[in-house]
Amino acid sequence: MREADPSVDRYMLAKFSAARRIGVQLTPGLCFSIVLVLAASYISDRYGSPQILMALLLGMAFNSISKHKEFSAGIDFCAKNVLRFGVALLGARISFEQVHSLGIGPVAVVLPVVIATFVFGLLLAAMLKIDRTKALISAAAVAICGASAALAVAAVLLHTEKRGSQSTGCENSMDQHLLCTLVGVAGLSTIVMVVYPGVLVSMGLSVEQMGIFLGASIHDVAQVVGAGHMISDEVAELATYTKMLRVGMLVPVVMIIALMFRRTEPNDRSKCAKFLSVFPPFIIAFLAFMVFANMSVMPGSVVEAAGDMSRLCLIIAMAALGTKTNLVEMWNMGIKPLLLLVLNTIFIAGLALVLILY
Repeated sequence: MREADPSVDRYMLAKFSAARRIGVQLTPGLCFSIVLVLAASYISDRYGSPQILMALLLGMAFNSISKHKEFSAGIDFCAKNVLRFGVALLGARISFEQVHSLGIGPVAVVLPVVIATFVFGLLLAAMLKIDRTKALISAAAVAICGASAALAVAAVLLHTEKRGSQSTGCENSMDQHLLCTLVGVAGLSTIVMVVYPGVLVSMGLSVEQMGIFLGASIHDVAQVVGAGHMISDEVAELATYTKMLRVGMLVPVVMIIALMFRRTEPNDRSKCAKFLSVFPPFIIAFLAFMVFANMSVMPGSVVEAAGDMSRLCLIIAMAALGTKTNLVEMWNMGIKPLLLLVLNTIFIAGLALVLILY
């Protein structure tokens, strides 16, 4: 009988020890983030508050915990790695069938609205002297699908930054702006969900016009559905389909941003390394999940489970980001990030209304 190779045993033991050490480092912060999500879910179910907003606010309430060494590694893991995993799984939630069923009408509204909102957001950010990368996060949140788009774009930007120019202060600044955007877009979505239905009904718009407007102008999917049902089931269905078309724009937008902000690589790097520097693995996984889900390669139950896991991962990431946020530091950022969101929201609503009426 062949004897076991001692060198292989030592190698496996070293790998196991390293994995155990990493697990011990990550467990406290990961468990704490999950506890925050459970608390946010309870508050959301009990009082009807948005779960995403509750996770953020609870994280901010426990800001001091991220300063403890025992929790910082796990919290950073949730804010970055769990975030990217959630973005990858987000691809399974995008349906080609829903987008195809919309026809040309909503496309003629959604496409110019999304492009124009990005352009307006970048121009406005330049006037307000806000960094272009931060402006892209805000514009994505308003133009596409709220918190999910902001997190996806932020994940790409954080991944594709030049390693040589990265600094803790710069990274913290990006995190602060991302959190301002997440809180702001959740609040604005809730406000317009209540306001828009009454305004549209008073204007005497048709069912089709109201549905397309709601789907083309409200940030988060849940608020789009809620606003539509305040008018009628038919409006809600059309608004949801239109919104899914906007969600579908997340794919080309993320790919374009990854190309625009790709890291500069040395000439001696392999082609594979250069490819991964432009298209991070989680973006490749995002596209793979989207294709597999729409080609029926993945069973329906798996697609549904992937969508649920995506939501869970994104909420865990937001809870972790909340713990890294100091409210005093957010206040010191000034009113500019919120002003950028508000003006972008007004712009996308105004442009959508003009395109629908004329």
